[in-house]
Amino acid sequence: MSARSVGTENILAMCVDRNIPRLVYCSTSEVTLVPYLGGCFSLIVNQTESKALPPSSEHSLVFPGYPASKLRAEQIILAADKTPLPRGGYLRTIALRPTLLYGEQDCRLVTPLLKMARLQNGRLVRFAGPGGKQQITYVGNAAWAHIRAKDALLDNPVGAAGLPVFVTDDTPIDDLLRFTSRVTATADNASLRCRCTRWYVPAPLAYLLAAILERLITWCVHPLLRVRLPVSPSGVVSYLGSIVLYNRLRAAIQLDYSPVYSSEQALRMSSKYYTRKKL
Repeated sequence: MSARSVGTENILAMCVDRNIPRLVYCSTSEVTLVPYLGGCFSLIVNQTESKALPPSSEHSLVFPGYPASKLRAEQIILAADKTPLPRGGYLRTIALRPTLLYGEQDCRLVTPLLKMARLQNGRLVRFAGPGGKQQITYVGNAAWAHIRAKDALLDNPVGAAGLPVFVTDDTPIDDLLRFTSRVTATADNASLRCRCTRWYVPAPLAYLLAAILERLITWCVHPLLRVRLPVSPSGVVSYLGSIVLYNRLRAAIQLDYSPVYSSEQALRMSSKYYTRKKL
């Protein structure tokens, strides 16, 4: 059992021991990213939780590792819904699935792309073909969704508890690399911290090269130097070439959720963070 699963079991045990009646778990929409028709890329278009389902085997996920551990923990959390509490009542649980997040304190989405562009004189190479369309969410809106979920477990447990819920906002849907170029523009839009190249590496070639690199490091480099990749290169190429658009109808109905920050506010605050001198 993974450390995340053990930690999840411990948190559930603590909730029961201390008679805590509500638990909101932060999962990720990545638990539903699987190759379309056995190919290299995902295709999720305006799908709800009943349509965009996790795979039967976690080995089918586009991204190995992190989403797989999140999926196992999510399943543990949702299975624990309606657990009787020692002093009466039940533990009610819910799992939120936000898309990839951007905004203040981001160190895993836009920031690594900026660092990559810095090594290429401000150019962001389109290394996954012409690019797909990815839905991402401002971190402030994702935080607000957790508050709404907490309230829904109190006010509307019959409708909300025991369910996974997609969390999105109104951020314009775009290729992640182009979004990075746009959100890292200076306040007066006079300059960009990075620009996407006009040319791109064809997606099949990029995926093949990424898969070869991944296996070389896993089989040859890691046993000698104990070097691990922070993220799967083939998974990144697959994601950047995918179309990923979720429907947040369940969040709107069961959690009474709507984004508290408009897309303009989210982009403005995020741009201020990404364009500061030190990143």
